[in-house]
Amino acid sequence: MTNVVSMIKPQKDRGYLGQEQALLVVQDSGGVSYVSGRGYFDFIQLSRDGIIKKALMNLSQQLSFSLAEIARILHISERTLQRYGDDEKLSADTSERAILLSQLYQHGTQVFGDLENFKEWMRTPLPAFNYQPPISLLDTTFGFQLIQDELGKIAHGIFA
Repeated sequence: MTNVVSMIKPQKDRGYLGQEQALLVVQDSGGVSYVSGRGYFDFIQLSRDGIIKKALMNLSQQLSFSLAEIARILHISERTLQRYGDDEKLSADTSERAILLSQLYQHGTQVFGDLENFKEWMRTPLPAFNYQPPISLLDTTFGFQLIQDELGKIAHGIFA
């Protein structure tokens, strides 16, 4: 019986580690951000399967989001989010938005060269966003796209 339990537990941990790696903003020693071995079909499947709360909370902590901020972005109430157990899977819609958030911060870290610089930029009111901080636009997919577009301009040296 001990062998079966020890065989099952690492698989569960690997699943969490896979989700955590999919969500965390990672930088190599040169400051380049990446998500190793992940493609759109992996993200589609991860969205459908659901992200566990623990992976989401780790992402939220890394991005310096309060519970209220992450709940607003994910379109879920704070109380509902609090009710989830650490290993409980979130809905497909919530998981998809968490993945989009992670991808946005991956891109921003790549463009700015550092996660902390990008986090500061996200909280700064900017003319390109009607003098709103970009973080305030993350409650809509249009906001995500607008920020991604602006990051593309910055990456190509086009400043408004």
